[in-house]
Amino acid sequence: MRTLDNIHAVPLTGPISVTGATNCDTFNMGKSQGARIFVMAGTLAVDLVITVLKGTTAALGASAAIAFRYRETAAVGTDTRGAWQTATTAGMTLTGTTDNNITVEILLESAEFTPVSGTEYPYGVVTMTPGSSSACLIAVIGIFAPRYAQAVPPSQVT
Repeated sequence: MRTLDNIHAVPLTGPISVTGATNCDTFNMGKSQGARIFVMAGTLAVDLVITVLKGTTAALGASAAIAFRYRETAAVGTDTRGAWQTATTAGMTLTGTTDNNITVEILLESAEFTPVSGTEYPYGVVTMTPGSSSACLIAVIGIFAPRYAQAVPPSQVT
């Protein structure tokens, strides 16, 4: 099996306009070695805060914000990416009118969700919160690396 056959791409939102805190679909990191989540931003009228939550159930009832690594691309039509940065549990912020038409690449490791010891939080979600009720255009896609190579990878969305 070729390396690219082992990755599993999942649309976590369609292209949408968010005017308040909006979650992508819940995903299951317990089935993955890791993931890269891409938040693609269109025109941002206001600042947009991106956070990552982990939970013990798919409903994320017992959830906790986590720190994560991310990097930003330059505008659409260019092929440059920034250096990896670390966001705190408060997340990271895209600046309205400045960060239009860029993509944020979030790197998630399965160990952050399913530790060797302690409580497992296998479920995750990315939350996008605009600074006011002004619309921000976004789309989210997840690229997952399944724990085991198989012809049909397990569903990542719960």
